[in-house]
Amino acid sequence: MYDLINQFAQTVVGTIPPEHVTDYEWLLQNVGQASTPDYQRRYRRFWAMNAAQLSPAFYTTYFGTLTAAMSHSPTLNSIAQTLHASSARQNGQKSLQFSFATKLLHMTNPHSPIYDSQVAAFYFFQEPLTDLQQRINGLVAFHGFLTQEYARVLNGGLLASAIQEFRLRLNPQHFTDEKIVDSLIWAFVALLRKGALSAGQVTYR
Repeated sequence: MYDLINQFAQTVVGTIPPEHVTDYEWLLQNVGQASTPDYQRRYRRFWAMNAAQLSPAFYTTYFGTLTAAMSHSPTLNSIAQTLHASSARQNGQKSLQFSFATKLLHMTNPHSPIYDSQVAAFYFFQEPLTDLQQRINGLVAFHGFLTQEYARVLNGGLLASAIQEFRLRLNPQHFTDEKIVDSLIWAFVALLRKGALSAGQVTYR
């Protein structure tokens, strides 16, 4: 699959809009403003948080945790637990917002991978459907796999061509290689889900 991303790097990177880079880099450079309404508005839009329809209490906890994490880095397990405790919707039901937990951790350490449905699909990962702590344990273990796998990809140059294409076309100034790997995988899976194979944009060889 990495070979396919390299082979069709121009097509994959071509689906990534320039604002993906500029918006992300603004958030990264201004994370010290996480308590301000403008930062939170831009953060929620970039990370597609609004679609989750979470409560104001969740966002208070989320950005409070992000602010605190800048001086004392929490574990991914503890972030997931904290966010779950504040995730109740109007019907009282809580949800495990693990993807947003990894995004919070990433903002404190840009080398940390991001978990979402696109990345899970790329690696054929099925989220465990057990009790809360077992779900968190399984997701944290998969995040650990991503950390090791991205290191292997970078050390082995497995996405070197696509990373070069990303840097040449989009000219990021504050993207780690790990964040580029994440962006490439996300864009590749999104492209396939939109019918790239049937449209001939990507072909298996």
